[in-house]
Amino acid sequence: MRNQAKLLLKSFTLFSLLSYSSFAQEIDENMFDMSLEDLMNLEITSVSKKAERLQDVSSSIYVVTSKDIEHSGATTLHEVLRLVPGYWGVQDEYSNAESNVRYSQVTNGLTGTVLYLLDGTPIQDLMSSSFSFRNFDIPLDEIDRIEVIRGSGGTVYGANSATGVVNIFTKTPDNYDGINARAEGGSAGYVATSLRAGGALSDNFSISGYGKMRLFKGWESLAGQDENGDQVVANSRFTEDFEKIDMFSLGMKAKYKVSEQGAISLNTHYNTLKTIDYSSYFGDDFAFSGNDVLVEEDVSANRFVGNLRYDHSFNDNHSLFVRVSSNMENDFNRLSGGFEISNSTYDLEVQDNLSLGDKNDLSVGFNYRINKIDVHDINATSAVNYVDPQSTESLKGAFIQDKIKLADGKLNFLVGIKAENYSLVNDDFYLSPMAKVSYIPTENLTLWGGFTQSFSTPGFNNTNIDLFLFQTPSEAAWTQAATQGVYQNAYDAAIAGGADDATAQAQADAFIASPTGQATIDATAQGLISSNPSVAVKNGSSTVPTRFRTWEAGFRANIDNQLTFESNFYYTSIQDGIGISPEAAAELNSESATQPGRLATYYLYGNYVQGTTLGTESTVKIIPVHGVSFELTHSYLKSTWELQENPDFDVNDPAIVTDKDMTPEVSKVPSHVFRFKGDFDLPRQINFSMSMIYGTTFNTQGNYLTAQERFENIALPEANTVAVAPDNDRTIINVRVEKKWLDGDLTGYVFGNDIFNEGIEANARPVFNVTRSRIGRMFGVGLNYKF
Repeated sequence: MRNQAKLLLKSFTLFSLLSYSSFAQEIDENMFDMSLEDLMNLEITSVSKKAERLQDVSSSIYVVTSKDIEHSGATTLHEVLRLVPGYWGVQDEYSNAESNVRYSQVTNGLTGTVLYLLDGTPIQDLMSSSFSFRNFDIPLDEIDRIEVIRGSGGTVYGANSATGVVNIFTKTPDNYDGINARAEGGSAGYVATSLRAGGALSDNFSISGYGKMRLFKGWESLAGQDENGDQVVANSRFTEDFEKIDMFSLGMKAKYKVSEQGAISLNTHYNTLKTIDYSSYFGDDFAFSGNDVLVEEDVSANRFVGNLRYDHSFNDNHSLFVRVSSNMENDFNRLSGGFEISNSTYDLEVQDNLSLGDKNDLSVGFNYRINKIDVHDINATSAVNYVDPQSTESLKGAFIQDKIKLADGKLNFLVGIKAENYSLVNDDFYLSPMAKVSYIPTENLTLWGGFTQSFSTPGFNNTNIDLFLFQTPSEAAWTQAATQGVYQNAYDAAIAGGADDATAQAQADAFIASPTGQATIDATAQGLISSNPSVAVKNGSSTVPTRFRTWEAGFRANIDNQLTFESNFYYTSIQDGIGISPEAAAELNSESATQPGRLATYYLYGNYVQGTTLGTESTVKIIPVHGVSFELTHSYLKSTWELQENPDFDVNDPAIVTDKDMTPEVSKVPSHVFRFKGDFDLPRQINFSMSMIYGTTFNTQGNYLTAQERFENIALPEANTVAVAPDNDRTIINVRVEKKWLDGDLTGYVFGNDIFNEGIEANARPVFNVTRSRIGRMFGVGLNYKF
């Protein structure tokens, strides 16, 4: 595949050179939508939640425009985001991805560090503080832009924006593009249709809405196959099509201009999905059978996101917004047999922006958030429980931030602090200070740097879980096993003494009925029980937010409106990271928090690791002629982890900790990721676009027992496992060609995503998955008509 990629890249480079000479005179300048100067002058709102020029911000931010999305050929949000330098995501199935920005987690660490927002509404999953790609769908052409902050979200975002913010902005109804109907289809049974409409009904009122259907049948199933793709299980236990997923979404937005100074906007989004999930848990007969218990679930999940915002401009120097929003999510969690979740977030946010002359831009604000967590319909309460499965928590925060402008705005200091409290953790307020500086000697050059402290709040799984990885059989089952063993030993001894089969059976029966035999059985049973305890995981004595301290420095430059170059360096120290305790630190014969009287050897899951992350991100954009653009990016990331001091075990005791190093042998995120994009506006209203992503080796591997069709029990390492989804590098190449007719109202296009991928198992997540899924290339066609 590498040779194919190199050949395609060489061909693409030759094509670009021909573009200089062949097409430069034929391109209509109107076909070129945005110059590099326009891009640098683009107004963004993610950094301070108010409009400012991209060139001027003292943060590393990448903007994905609606044109970028359209020309990417993407069919999912993850496919859009993977073109962002600093972002890395790996799919375990078509509709789901495990993603990070500037962060490569320690093994078994699941805390979310990236804040996802839809029109300003937080859409995090409360179980892990991360984002569920699967339970979210929106027409990609409904998105106006995506602003991705690489690094801390600073004082205005706070919780869970420690390493990034992904802010999705949809198109506003007062600036809508009429009525659009789209239909596209592709290989692997992909079909998507959408209808979008909107615009101004009067000078003061505008409205828009959309509906979308997305169906996907899936690539060839891996059920019953070994690591080489050969069918080795004739009758797979996975009989249903777990790759198939049906998604539907609706949205409505409205904006009303109350006065010359004030406006109210309403954004709503609803999506639903239908699929089949398999989950499993290790029941109390696992020690005898070696098999897990399989659960098949018909899943109907949904999400509602609502956002009501009031903006008021008192004058040119003073503005305020108030926003109330909600994210309500119903889904099926596949952990240990699975369970239903009905979680919701209700958020109130107020921010006041005041310019004090031409020297200070002051912002103050507060937010109050209620998180309602409801875990119910647990399929295997013997395997997974929560200390408090229904919980209502609050997150409170307030911040102040000032941009101090000196030297006619060429030298700027951005300072601020935010205080936050999350009742799920404790009653303490955690402070997130920020200090950044930018120097703008010319309007096309910005130098910046600074320091930010931020926190990532734990999810419900980090604070509340009681999870059994291996369940001991009942005492009666152990006694039965001991009886069989004692009987067999007595029988074998009789045979060895010269007895025939009938005599040996009689002697064995007599022995197990005797007082000596019964004592032997009891002792054997107790020995089995004591040497084979249940193995479980619970949270440590206390869990606090993970602290991130980040130092950054960077610059961005626009040269002659034909080339922009942006680069940055960051270093982050991490304290109180989430990880699992060493084996020697496990609590022996500890009582279950949710099942009184039940004992287990408990691993602890808490703030046990600290680490560092350092990296760079560089982006070069070139527009050699009108209608031709290139972008080349490189990102580098290295993370190291070690055990830290904590109240639950002594990390300096050699009997407990033999090695403090917790850095995974293979990182979850590639050390180096290269991205290349090219976009050509050709004569006759034809556009050709291409992108390539290459990431060095990263961790995706899991151990699988093919005959049993299950992943290895992580509490009891097993023989005869095979490695699936092997650690490897990754190359992704996408192409898209479109043609416009009827003055641009009708667009037809063909696309190819991941075109050299003949079918791979991209990721194995043994804790959450029991099935194995394949992803592959997709070729498709589409039409869009603008009425």
